[in-house]
Amino acid sequence: MRFRKCLLPALLLTAALASLVPTVAVAQLNQERNWCAGKAGVTPELRIDSCTAVLQAGPQSSKQLAFTYRERGLAYFSRRDYERAIQDYDQAINLDSRYSDAFDNRCWTRMITDKLDDALKDCKESLRLRPGSAPTLNSLGFVYLKQGKLDDAIATYNAALQINPKSAYSLYGRGMAKLRKGDAAAGKADIAASKAIKDLTEEMNGYGVK
Repeated sequence: MRFRKCLLPALLLTAALASLVPTVAVAQLNQERNWCAGKAGVTPELRIDSCTAVLQAGPQSSKQLAFTYRERGLAYFSRRDYERAIQDYDQAINLDSRYSDAFDNRCWTRMITDKLDDALKDCKESLRLRPGSAPTLNSLGFVYLKQGKLDDAIATYNAALQINPKSAYSLYGRGMAKLRKGDAAAGKADIAASKAIKDLTEEMNGYGVK
């Protein structure tokens, strides 16, 4: 009887610790999800690792997996690892063919890497799924700008700025298109307005928009 009395607390402790394991695992997975989503100033490296952990965490819905692949793609993009970003956007779209944000992200990345025909298709599909999206109109404007379709670019930026007049990217792109058309005064005015919001010169130069 004394042996049983001594054993009982140990058994209770073991059971209590065992019950904590699922709780700890769930809490850790939730933390990984938060890091994957880029919250609280997470570094791209931690974000990638966290997204990978979430993808390996077990059964999930197609939409959940698509979201995680897109988030990891954004992290790769921030490291300028554009090919891996596109691969993850591909996965997201394969899992959720109506994921307009993933189409937009892939459009933007393909624009940067000069895959302009594919970028154009992605932007148009994103807009078909979500008409009037200012971010996607902005992406489409840059595709047209790189293709040299300056009138289409300006019209698209105008549409984007109707929705979001404070978009530094759309103002910058429209300014560049106007400069290339020879409208120096209007082009410089747009670029100045863009710089007042955010100086994009270095970023745009890196994307081949000069």
